[in-house]
This record gives sequence, structure tokens and C-alpha cells, in this order.
Amino acid sequence: MRRVRRLLYHGFLFILILCTTGCAYNLYANRRMNQEVVRLPRNPDSVVIRGTEAVTLPGQGPNAALLVHGFVGSRIDYNDLGEILQARGLTVRLMRLPGHGTFPVDHATTTREELIRSVQEEYLALKHSHPQVALVGFSMGGALSIQTAASMPVDRMVLIAPYFGVTHRWYYILPAEFWNGMLSWMIPYVVKSNAFTCVNIEEAKEKLFSYKVISTRGAGELIRLGKETRDPAILARVTCPVLVLHSHGDQAASPSRSEEAFEMLGSKDKRFVWYERSNHHILWDYDREAAKQEIVDFLRPVWDQSTEASERNPESSNG
Repeated sequence: MRRVRRLLYHGFLFILILCTTGCAYNLYANRRMNQEVVRLPRNPDSVVIRGTEAVTLPGQGPNAALLVHGFVGSRIDYNDLGEILQARGLTVRLMRLPGHGTFPVDHATTTREELIRSVQEEYLALKHSHPQVALVGFSMGGALSIQTAASMPVDRMVLIAPYFGVTHRWYYILPAEFWNGMLSWMIPYVVKSNAFTCVNIEEAKEKLFSYKVISTRGAGELIRLGKETRDPAILARVTCPVLVLHSHGDQAASPSRSEEAFEMLGSKDKRFVWYERSNHHILWDYDREAAKQEIVDFLRPVWDQSTEASERNPESSNG
């Protein structure tokens, strides 16, 4: 009987400490979230944070590219890739995913189905007015791009550090997915410091955008999206030419999961390029120039036609 009482006492004490710690952390996270809401400049015509708005860069040729950013990120994930592709004649659409670039509470209520649908709609809108459209996805944007390519014809696809699962770090002890599932009922938001912005060039951390307070519910949607996207049946339905770029040192999106998914893609024309000096944000890291050149070369069949069209119509190139 004493043993049972002791177990009940220690169990009650543990729950009490857990709840107290959780409440204190939630107060801290809410305070940080309110600070972010006040600090960040917003578009006067909307609640969208400046620099994260969707942008269309008009090209001189007939074809286009859709660039899909990552989890709690923005078009800034792509550095100057959009301008580079535009210079080759492509119309470049840098979209803003639902629940991103506004408030963390918006992200908390955004489902993976909404995210997938938004990419599909953006792709179809471009396809309506451009004969060929390349699809480029970074991190979570890579998973969303695969879901899109599995459900409709896509001309060419580039996946940059695509997300299929979280890279395990030793101090997680158990998988990050496990902790999110265990604690999300008690902790709705977690604070993300710059230390968790995965890029090896320190100065780049100040240039990248990310919510500093992240919804654990939104993280749960990301985890489920990654699990669904690495389903062999989904991957087998992707048949367009694919280029995958990933770093062995990626501390966010699992490199091994990416390699496994690549092998299961239904595409006959596919290429995987590894990098050694970069972290997750390859386009902001030490291998950025090599990565951008790989993308430009891979998309040549799309932008080549745009360049030819521009040369045939020099007046349009001059304004």
C-alpha cells in the first residue's frame, strides 16, 4: 500500500511540475509572440509582413517558374534565384503559402491540405498563361511540390533540401516528431531562436525570415505532410524530370530521408546533387553559387525557349 501511495505521490508531483513549467513557458512564448507582432513592419494594405509578400517577376519569354518557400519561411528562402531565372527570360512567381508571413496564430490553423491546394492553384494559374512551368520547392515547399507533381502534369521540378522528416540530433534523445506529439497538447507555441536557423554563414541568419514563435500544431501538420509525401505510392506518381539538391550537413530536413525518397521517384530523368559545406538553407550558404548554377542548367530546356523568344523580339527586351 505504501508503495502505491509513493507512486501516486511522485506521479502527482511530476504532473504538477510539468504543468507549472508548461504554464510558465506558455506565458513566455505569448510575450515573445506579442513582441514580434509589434516589431515587424507590415504592408499598410494588408497584415502581410513586408518582404514576405508574393511577388511576380515578369520575364521576356513564354515560360515560367513557380518557387515555393519552406516551413514558416518566405520567398527570402530563395535569395536571388528568382532574379537569376528572370534574367533568363522566365516569368518567376515567388508565392506566399497560407498561414505564412502574417501571424503565428494563422499558421496554427493552416492544414497541409490547404498548403497543397495553394501550390496546385498557383501552378495551374501559371500554366494557364505559360506553355511550360517549372516547379521549384525548398524544404517543406519540396514536399508540397511533390504532392503537386503527383496529382497533375508538371514540366520540370527542382527540390532544394526537400523535407520528408526531421534530421535527428543527439540531444533530442527521441525523434523530434515524438516530442511534438507528446507536448503539443500542453505547449501550443515554441520560441525559435536564431541558433535554430540552419545556415552555416552566420550573417545569413539576419537576412532570412522565419516566425520566431512557431505553432506546435503547425509543426504537426508538417510532420504529417512529410510522412504522407514519402509514401512510395505518391513518389511513384512523379514522372517529370527532377533535380534534387541536398547537403549532408542539413540539420533540419533529413538527408537520408531525402535520398530514400529520391530512389522511389517515378521519374526516369532524375539527378541528385550532394553538398558538403552547407546546412539547410543551401541558397544562403557556402554552396549557394554552385547550387544556383545547377538549377539554371537543369532548367535550360524551359528558359532556353524564353531566351530565344526574347532574341526574336528585341523591342520587348528594351522595354
